[in-house]
Amino acid sequence: MKHQTSKVLSVLGVLAMAACGAQAATSVLEYNFPASWNGTGTDVTDFSSAGNNGTISGTLSLSSSVPPGALAGTQSIMTSSGGIVTTGTGLLLNSTVAAAGGFKYTVSFMWDGTDSASFGHTEKIIDYAGTESLQLTTSAGSAQLQMRFDDSVNAISTTILPNTWYSVAMEFDTLGNTVDASGNLAGLASMVVNGGAPITAAATKTAQGDGLDRPIAIGQLGANFGYLVGFKGNIYDPTVSLVPEPSALALLGAGSLMMFLRRKVAKA
Repeated sequence: MKHQTSKVLSVLGVLAMAACGAQAATSVLEYNFPASWNGTGTDVTDFSSAGNNGTISGTLSLSSSVPPGALAGTQSIMTSSGGIVTTGTGLLLNSTVAAAGGFKYTVSFMWDGTDSASFGHTEKIIDYAGTESLQLTTSAGSAQLQMRFDDSVNAISTTILPNTWYSVAMEFDTLGNTVDASGNLAGLASMVVNGGAPITAAATKTAQGDGLDRPIAIGQLGANFGYLVGFKGNIYDPTVSLVPEPSALALLGAGSLMMFLRRKVAKA
């Protein structure tokens, strides 16, 4: 009986892992330095399978300043005078995000304390089309880290300090919603800073970004206007991905597995 139970455990474990694997995120871009850009030229290589390469806007430079725990030999980019824009546009269309179930930004950054007086004191960290933006609104001595939707609504906001590394994961979950008649997509935004508790809020990804058909940008506004609305500081390992919502079938399967295994162990 024990042998049979062990065999069942093994088979069901493989099935459970397969179900989880089917829910893996799909990369949109993954830049790391100096591998993606070694400080020369204007081409930036995307190391994800998506192949969404970028180009330098303004003057960019590499820095040895990296967040705690960074891999040896890696660097950050200093975006105080330049940023990166993807060569492709429309990479987070509402229809694409709805089909996937959501999208996610991850990045580490260090703000240098510069209070940007122009553009409403705004500094862009990761920005899609000028609409869905992980950004700062700066002041003297501190700034608000925000996730902004449709260029006007701050869904999430928290205070950060200068000259301090922060690691952020920001996710938009569609909650199974589809694009409505106006082209908008409702969902839930959540942001985790330095591994802390998620900050969440309802959010709507409007049709504005679809109509603009602009790139994703790192360290600046997501538009081909040259270096505008830049981030004053260092950025490390930015990624953008399409993230599926948890599969109800997979969750149900996990619950059924637990019940089944308890019964098998009880009988063994």
